[in-house]
Amino acid sequence: MNELETPAQPLFCKRCHAEIRDTDNYCHACGKSLKPGQGFLFTHAGIILMGLVLGPFALPFVWMSKVLSPAAKIIYTVILLIVGFYLIYSLVHIFTLTKQSMQLLLGNLSELENGLQSVQSLGAF
Repeated sequence: MNELETPAQPLFCKRCHAEIRDTDNYCHACGKSLKPGQGFLFTHAGIILMGLVLGPFALPFVWMSKVLSPAAKIIYTVILLIVGFYLIYSLVHIFTLTKQSMQLLLGNLSELENGLQSVQSLGAF
């Protein structure tokens, strides 16, 4: 070894304090990610998959990603927010239609009940 070269300091896992190499992505002892924000869930494919499953709840993964560029983060944020607002609008619209259908159904049932009472009062049954 040359006198000018200094031996590399050993690295240790922050969770379990086991010795690790600087090329390791995960601790061999406890499995902790040594490079957070760089796994599959933080790539374009992972963000798209989580966006389809979680909708706007995937936004923290977008902004924690060290793989995505700032422009890509903004684009994903806009898309996920638009999808989120559309889902909320759709749910409100479905609720309103269901409420109107139930009111119409209950109104028709009360008319039918009134009709039966008038027929019974005539002594037909």
